[in-house]
Amino acid sequence: MTQPGALLKMDCQGLVVRLIQDFVLLTTAVEVAHRWRELAEKLAKVSKQQMDAYESPHRDRNGVVDSEAMWKPAYDFLLTWSHQIGDSYRDVIQELHLGLDKMKNPITKRWKHLTGTLILVNSLDILRAAAFSPADQDDFVI
Repeated sequence: MTQPGALLKMDCQGLVVRLIQDFVLLTTAVEVAHRWRELAEKLAKVSKQQMDAYESPHRDRNGVVDSEAMWKPAYDFLLTWSHQIGDSYRDVIQELHLGLDKMKNPITKRWKHLTGTLILVNSLDILRAAAFSPADQDDFVI
Protein backbone atom coordinates (compact mmCIF):
# COMPACT_ATOMS: atom_id res chain seq x y z
CA MET A 1 0.00 0.00 0.00
CA THR A 2 1.15 3.54 -0.63
CA GLN A 3 2.67 5.48 2.23
CA PRO A 4 0.58 8.54 3.25
CA GLY A 5 3.42 10.99 2.56
CA ALA A 6 3.92 9.57 -0.93
CA LEU A 7 0.49 10.80 -2.03
CA LEU A 8 1.42 14.36 -1.04
CA LYS A 9 4.35 14.27 -3.47
CA MET A 10 2.14 13.26 -6.42
CA ASP A 11 0.74 15.71 -8.91
CA CYS A 12 -2.90 15.53 -9.96
CA GLN A 13 -2.20 13.06 -12.75
CA GLY A 14 -0.19 10.83 -10.42
CA LEU A 15 -3.04 10.75 -7.94
CA VAL A 16 -5.58 9.94 -10.67
CA VAL A 17 -3.34 7.21 -12.05
CA ARG A 18 -2.86 5.70 -8.60
CA LEU A 19 -6.60 5.69 -7.93
CA ILE A 20 -7.30 4.13 -11.33
CA GLN A 21 -4.69 1.42 -10.81
CA ASP A 22 -5.98 0.60 -7.31
CA PHE A 23 -9.55 0.50 -8.65
CA VAL A 24 -8.51 -1.82 -11.50
CA LEU A 25 -6.73 -4.19 -9.13
CA LEU A 26 -9.64 -4.31 -6.68
CA THR A 27 -12.33 -4.77 -9.33
CA THR A 28 -10.25 -7.42 -11.08
CA ALA A 29 -9.84 -9.27 -7.77
CA VAL A 30 -13.60 -9.23 -7.27
CA GLU A 31 -14.28 -10.20 -10.87
CA VAL A 32 -11.91 -13.20 -10.91
CA ALA A 33 -12.29 -14.15 -7.23
CA HIS A 34 -12.82 -17.89 -7.69
CA ARG A 35 -10.38 -18.06 -10.61
CA TRP A 36 -7.58 -16.00 -9.08
CA ARG A 37 -5.19 -18.96 -8.99
CA GLU A 38 -5.51 -19.35 -12.75
CA LEU A 39 -4.78 -15.65 -13.20
CA ALA A 40 -1.78 -15.90 -10.84
CA GLU A 41 -0.37 -18.68 -13.02
CA LYS A 42 -0.79 -16.51 -16.13
CA LEU A 43 0.82 -13.43 -14.57
CA ALA A 44 3.67 -14.91 -12.55
CA LYS A 45 5.34 -18.16 -11.66
CA VAL A 46 3.48 -18.69 -8.39
CA SER A 47 3.81 -22.00 -6.60
CA LYS A 48 0.94 -23.79 -4.88
CA GLN A 49 2.57 -22.98 -1.54
CA GLN A 50 2.65 -19.27 -2.40
CA MET A 51 -1.00 -19.37 -3.44
CA ASP A 52 -1.87 -21.11 -0.18
CA ALA A 53 0.01 -18.37 1.67
CA TYR A 54 -2.15 -15.69 0.01
CA GLU A 55 -5.27 -17.55 1.17
CA SER A 56 -3.98 -18.39 4.64
CA PRO A 57 -4.93 -15.12 6.41
CA HIS A 58 -8.45 -15.37 5.03
CA ARG A 59 -9.24 -18.93 6.15
CA ASP A 60 -11.85 -19.53 8.81
CA ARG A 61 -11.49 -21.88 11.79
CA ASN A 62 -12.10 -24.85 9.52
CA GLY A 63 -9.30 -23.79 7.17
CA VAL A 64 -11.65 -22.73 4.37
CA VAL A 65 -11.80 -19.42 2.53
CA ASP A 66 -15.45 -18.43 2.31
CA SER A 67 -16.55 -18.16 -1.32
CA GLU A 68 -17.61 -14.54 -0.81
CA ALA A 69 -14.16 -13.70 0.61
CA MET A 70 -12.16 -15.25 -2.23
CA TRP A 71 -11.53 -11.77 -3.67
CA LYS A 72 -9.26 -11.02 -0.70
CA PRO A 73 -6.41 -13.41 -1.58
CA ALA A 74 -6.88 -12.37 -5.21
CA TYR A 75 -6.39 -8.73 -4.24
CA ASP A 76 -3.40 -9.57 -2.02
CA PHE A 77 -1.78 -11.36 -4.95
CA LEU A 78 -2.54 -8.60 -7.45
CA LEU A 79 -1.18 -5.93 -5.12
CA THR A 80 2.06 -7.85 -4.58
CA TRP A 81 2.34 -8.67 -8.28
CA SER A 82 1.77 -5.03 -9.32
CA HIS A 83 4.58 -3.84 -7.03
CA GLN A 84 6.91 -6.32 -8.72
CA ILE A 85 6.01 -4.92 -12.16
CA GLY A 86 7.24 -1.48 -11.12
CA ASP A 87 6.02 2.08 -11.15
CA SER A 88 4.55 2.12 -14.66
CA TYR A 89 0.78 2.10 -14.32
CA ARG A 90 0.54 1.41 -18.05
CA ASP A 91 2.70 -1.70 -17.72
CA VAL A 92 0.68 -2.98 -14.76
CA ILE A 93 -2.67 -2.56 -16.48
CA GLN A 94 -1.37 -3.83 -19.84
CA GLU A 95 0.18 -6.95 -18.26
CA LEU A 96 -2.98 -7.56 -16.26
CA HIS A 97 -5.06 -7.27 -19.43
CA LEU A 98 -2.77 -9.73 -21.25
CA GLY A 99 -2.91 -12.16 -18.31
CA LEU A 100 -6.69 -12.02 -18.24
CA ASP A 101 -6.80 -12.63 -22.00
CA LYS A 102 -4.72 -15.82 -21.52
CA MET A 103 -7.20 -17.35 -19.07
CA LYS A 104 -9.61 -20.07 -20.15
CA ASN A 105 -12.82 -18.27 -21.04
CA PRO A 106 -11.20 -14.84 -20.65
CA ILE A 107 -13.31 -12.41 -18.68
CA THR A 108 -12.08 -9.60 -20.92
CA LYS A 109 -14.51 -10.82 -23.60
CA ARG A 110 -17.49 -9.72 -21.49
CA TRP A 111 -15.79 -7.29 -19.12
CA LYS A 112 -14.96 -4.24 -21.24
CA HIS A 113 -14.13 -1.94 -18.31
CA LEU A 114 -10.49 -2.97 -18.26
CA THR A 115 -10.06 -2.26 -21.96
CA GLY A 116 -11.60 1.18 -21.47
CA THR A 117 -9.33 1.84 -18.52
CA LEU A 118 -6.31 0.83 -20.58
CA ILE A 119 -7.32 3.35 -23.24
CA LEU A 120 -7.81 6.00 -20.54
CA VAL A 121 -4.40 5.53 -18.94
CA ASN A 122 -2.71 5.55 -22.33
CA SER A 123 -4.40 8.90 -22.99
CA LEU A 124 -3.40 10.54 -19.72
CA ASP A 125 -0.06 11.84 -20.96
CA ILE A 126 -1.79 13.47 -23.93
CA LEU A 127 -4.32 14.99 -21.55
CA ARG A 128 -1.53 16.23 -19.28
CA ALA A 129 0.35 17.78 -22.20
CA ALA A 130 -2.78 19.56 -23.41
CA ALA A 131 -3.90 20.70 -19.98
CA PHE A 132 -0.52 21.99 -18.86
CA SER A 133 0.99 23.13 -22.14
CA PRO A 134 3.11 26.26 -22.05
CA ALA A 135 0.73 28.02 -24.46
CA ASP A 136 0.59 31.78 -24.28
CA GLN A 137 -1.93 32.94 -21.74
CA ASP A 138 -2.83 35.83 -24.08
CA ASP A 139 -4.47 33.35 -26.46
CA PHE A 140 -7.36 32.79 -24.09
CA VAL A 141 -10.43 34.99 -24.24
CA ILE A 142 -12.12 35.68 -20.94
